[in-house]
Amino acid sequence: MKSGVCLVLVAFLGLTGCGAAPKGGVNHASKDALSTRHAPAGDTLSSGWTEVGRSVQGRVIEAVTVGGGGRRVLVIGGIHGNEDEGQAAIDALVDAMRTAPARVRIIRDMNPDGTAARTRGNAHAVDLNRNWPATSFRPGSGRGPRPLSEPETAAVAADIQRFSPEVVVVFHSTGRGPFVNFDGPAADLASAFARAAARTDDRWLVVSDMAYATPGSLGSFVGVDHGVSILTIEFDRAERAERVIEAALAGMRAIVAPRDQEVRR
Repeated sequence: MKSGVCLVLVAFLGLTGCGAAPKGGVNHASKDALSTRHAPAGDTLSSGWTEVGRSVQGRVIEAVTVGGGGRRVLVIGGIHGNEDEGQAAIDALVDAMRTAPARVRIIRDMNPDGTAARTRGNAHAVDLNRNWPATSFRPGSGRGPRPLSEPETAAVAADIQRFSPEVVVVFHSTGRGPFVNFDGPAADLASAFARAAARTDDRWLVVSDMAYATPGSLGSFVGVDHGVSILTIEFDRAERAERVIEAALAGMRAIVAPRDQEVRR
């Protein structure tokens, strides 16, 4: 990730530099949420996964890194709790990316409380995709009092800083899907994902403009403000798991391809 993103995260997270370990969150409330809560019964880490942080209600946010060298790609399997279609592909994606010609960091679900409750926001009713330190951020109901006010966004921001991705991919779903939206210099990557996914479902296309404002979004922060490629993958709402898995694997294989191959795929 470009140094400008890292420097901004340093300022918000109170870290000492790129790659430094987090010091417990962005503020005292986040620190308390991360350090004093415990995982609910049965909330255990999958084999090979590590804990990134905890949600408001203490659920684990887990991640794993697979693949070889080359491009550094971060995948977030879910950010809105009522858009969990993409999570069906996560385990298959981990297996597929183990031999990828890229270093792939996969966060299973950054909003486990929302997923459990089937709500868009977290347990504070904050939309975690409106809580980032983008220049467009405005405090308010549903966005939080300040950027990274939520333990989930603070934890994932620290993980982004450590991993320093060149490409970020976030799984969503919509009744208007399936399509790929992008921010930053990601037009070619968005086209590569959509073309590959279209081999499994010919409805896939690239939508360059979501046609509504997204203040404080991860795409605004990473892509618009700092020029890092970010893809928003919008699966069809309530799509069958098998079709989600097929599209996700096809699209991801295309974007982790070596740079001299990605446009031709």
